[in-house]
Amino acid sequence: MKHLIIIHGRSTKPSGSEKERLVKKALLHGLNRVDASSADKIENGGVKCSFAYYGDINNRLMIAAGEKKKSDLPGVNDPGYGSGPCELPGSYDDDLEKLLARKTTAFKKADYQKLLGEHKDRRWKDDAARVISAVAGIFGMNDQLVAKATPDMGAYLLSRKAGSEVRQRLAIHLQPALLAGDDVCLVSHSMGCIVAYDTLWKYSQMSEYKAVQDTGNRVSLWLTLGCPLGEPGVIKNLYDAHEPADGKHPRHIIRRWENVAAHDDFVSHDEGVADDFKEMRRLGYLESIKDRRIYNFWTGSDGANPHKFYGYLDHPEVARLIAGWIAA
Repeated sequence: MKHLIIIHGRSTKPSGSEKERLVKKALLHGLNRVDASSADKIENGGVKCSFAYYGDINNRLMIAAGEKKKSDLPGVNDPGYGSGPCELPGSYDDDLEKLLARKTTAFKKADYQKLLGEHKDRRWKDDAARVISAVAGIFGMNDQLVAKATPDMGAYLLSRKAGSEVRQRLAIHLQPALLAGDDVCLVSHSMGCIVAYDTLWKYSQMSEYKAVQDTGNRVSLWLTLGCPLGEPGVIKNLYDAHEPADGKHPRHIIRRWENVAAHDDFVSHDEGVADDFKEMRRLGYLESIKDRRIYNFWTGSDGANPHKFYGYLDHPEVARLIAGWIAA
C-alpha cells in the first residue's frame, strides 16, 4: 500500500488535530495544483496518510526553557497529547488562505521579489537568525548555547531522553509501515528531518531492528523540506556522529532522497545535502540524492517566512515530487 508519512518541524505548535488539518490542507492544495488525481487518492484512502506530531513536546520544552510563557500558548491540546498549552486553533487560517490563493504560475523569482517588496522581511531577523547561528555554528557556539538558542531542537540533539520521546512519535507510524511492506514516502520538515535521519539510522544499523532490516523494505522517497542536516552544528550531534566508518549513515533503507530548500530559508542555510552525504551514494546505501531550490511564498503577521512548512507543501515543485511517487 502507498503510505505517505509526514513529520513537522520545530517551534511551538497548535494542537495535534489542528496541525494535521493545516498540513493536510496545504498538501492537498499543492497536489491539486499539479495532479488532482493524486489529491483524490489521499482523500479517498487510496493512499494512506499518517501524521507524526510532537508539537506538545516542543511546546513543553519551549515553556520549560523560558522561551515561551503558558500565556503565550492559550490553546488546549487534544486529550491524547495531554491537553497541554498550545497555539490557538485558527491562528494560521487567514495566512494560509492568502498562500493558497496564489496562482500556480506565480512561483518564480520575480514573484518572490514582488512578495518581499509588499511584506515585512524577516529572513534575517529574530527566531530565524538565532536558529541558523545555532545550527550552523557561525559564532562557534557550544552545545549549551545551541540549547539556549533553540530549546526544542537543542533538547532533541543534546538529550537522549528528549530525543527518544520525539523519535517515538515517528516510529509509531514508520516502523509498522516498513514491516508491512508499505510503499513509503516520508516527508519531513526542519527539525523533523533530523528526527527522520536518526530514526532511519537506528532501523538500518541497530540489531534491535533486525525485523525491519530483514524485510528489505525501504522508504521509496524521503523528501526533506527546509532541512538543517547539512549544518555542522547538527551533523556533530546526529545519532551516528561518533560511530566508526562502518556505522555511519542510514544504509539500505532509503531508495531516493530529494531535498528541497527555499531561497533565504536559514534553517536550511547549507542549502544542499548531496555533498554532505555523498558517501551514502558512493557506498550504495541509496540510489540517489538530489538537491532542489524553490521560492517559499508564506507570509504571516510577522512578514515573509521562507521556512514555513505550509509554504513548502503548497509549492508545485514539492507537489510534483509527491505526485510522482503516488503515480509510480
